[in-house]
Amino acid sequence: MSPFFRLLGSVKNYKTYTCLGILFHLLTAILTVVSIPLIIPFFQILFGISPSDYEPPQSIWELEEALNYGFSRLIAISDHFIALQVVCLVVIVIYFLKNVSRFLVSYFMIFVRNGILRDLRASIWQGFESLSLEQRNHMRQGYLMSLITNDLSEVDHGILKVFEMLFKTPLIIIGSLGFMIWLNLTLTLIAFALILFTLIIIGGISHILKSQSSKAQAALSVINVLVDQYLSATKLIRIHHAGGFFRQKFNDENESYFRLSNKILRRRDLASPLAEFLGVVTIVILLFCGTHEVFAGTMEPATFFAFIFAFYNIIDPAKSFSREFANIQKGMAALERIEDFKKNLVPADTSGLGILKPIFEDSIVFKGVSFGYKDNQTLLTDLNITVRRGDRIGIVGNSGVGKTTILDLLLGFYTPVTGNILLDGVEIKSFDEVAYRSMFGLVTQHPVLFHGTVRENIVLDRVEDEDRLYEVLRLVGLDQGFIEKKVGDQLAMISGGEAQRVSLARVLYRAPEFFLLDEPTSQLDTASVRDLVDTIMNITSGHTVIMITHQVKLLKDMNNIIVVDNGKIVDQGQYQSLSSRNDFFKELVDG
Repeated sequence: MSPFFRLLGSVKNYKTYTCLGILFHLLTAILTVVSIPLIIPFFQILFGISPSDYEPPQSIWELEEALNYGFSRLIAISDHFIALQVVCLVVIVIYFLKNVSRFLVSYFMIFVRNGILRDLRASIWQGFESLSLEQRNHMRQGYLMSLITNDLSEVDHGILKVFEMLFKTPLIIIGSLGFMIWLNLTLTLIAFALILFTLIIIGGISHILKSQSSKAQAALSVINVLVDQYLSATKLIRIHHAGGFFRQKFNDENESYFRLSNKILRRRDLASPLAEFLGVVTIVILLFCGTHEVFAGTMEPATFFAFIFAFYNIIDPAKSFSREFANIQKGMAALERIEDFKKNLVPADTSGLGILKPIFEDSIVFKGVSFGYKDNQTLLTDLNITVRRGDRIGIVGNSGVGKTTILDLLLGFYTPVTGNILLDGVEIKSFDEVAYRSMFGLVTQHPVLFHGTVRENIVLDRVEDEDRLYEVLRLVGLDQGFIEKKVGDQLAMISGGEAQRVSLARVLYRAPEFFLLDEPTSQLDTASVRDLVDTIMNITSGHTVIMITHQVKLLKDMNNIIVVDNGKIVDQGQYQSLSSRNDFFKELVDG
């Protein structure tokens, strides 16, 4: 099933609004068609008909004769002026009802249109949330931003806006076409052939637009990525005088998008005037043929004008549709990109996740664990680590040897290629994912703070406990007045050390059993490092702790220090014993 029909299928979630919208679309179409023959009386009055000019129709299918005879009787029982008043009143009532119906169509279809957009936006977000950590790390932020903003905007203006026309336009065209056939089959066939020719030409232009729109959105996605990278690393770029490098990349992509946009807009803007020109040609041909029949006496002048008016009710929505057809193709291209994103998702592997509730009573064991990324060589080889309840473990090694990956494996973000990770003898995948991860508190090297207050950043979605909140602030060395301070993702409002303390407070507020500290002192000055480490050691007393740090001297009080090099554990033991026997460890201490 194509993405478009799947999109149409989503209206089932809004049955009531859709049914009401269709009902008023139908009413609008009926009133539009009914308004067509009302033009005949005006021309009959203009041409000065008399009541004796027309005979009663012989059949209900003789629509023209019925209209002419009916209006002639109206003139007969009154006069031309009163008949004109009646016709004007009827026209006003019909058009009033028609436009009330049009408003109600928009009123109800807005719920459907915005509801589908909301569902699409939610499905993109949920799809991104379901990704494995590895795939999420490889996904460009600008790509996701482009999907959830630009592409959804294209779907909105290109498909859902026209989606409303799909119910009304066909009904108006069918009704008007039926009226035209009733009046004159020959002229109708000529008009139909000319319209078909117009649609073929416009369709060819729009097919090209769809292909170029996909390229333009891809180019815009790259621009979003560059902007995101620049904003995230402005200081670094200026320090390295790399502004010219980024400027050139941005200008190249901007120029590419500029040229593609020009091509798209030129073709899109060609569609409307071309459709209008072809429409005028069609009308001129119909005027020529119709006038010939009027001169030949086979068609009344007023009826011919009604035929032209009926044709206008076909050509006008057709022109509107042709104007929007370019946007439809752009919307279809955007919808296909969204569908491709959802289709190519590789959700985190949850096939082995169980329902057991974890209880950390004895130990967590890495048993012969090896790991490597799909696009990389093996990163960790044959890890054998035992972490007993209450242990304080340090992990040291050079950058890039996989220290942080060990924590990711422990948290279940990655699955070992070989080996097992066991909690009290049970594989961690046997436990409920949420319950298992709730045992851990993680403080990362680069603290992440969300837009809002410090209070919101610490509590997150947990029930607020005021006393507990102030106690946590005291433990990490922050003043109570700090709690309402505004912070943001760029940490512009507070220092790096304060951000790290807020990050630690967030973990403490959860009161986890197991603390994972990944370079927790990286944002602190030398004077604050020892103070924070002492704080951490005090507040984690009686808890299990794993700390990764390049400042090896901070690990003197650890029960066990694991030394990692080239993806392997090369030694482990306490600080003093490692210092006396392991040259590599001594290099790390001195380094």
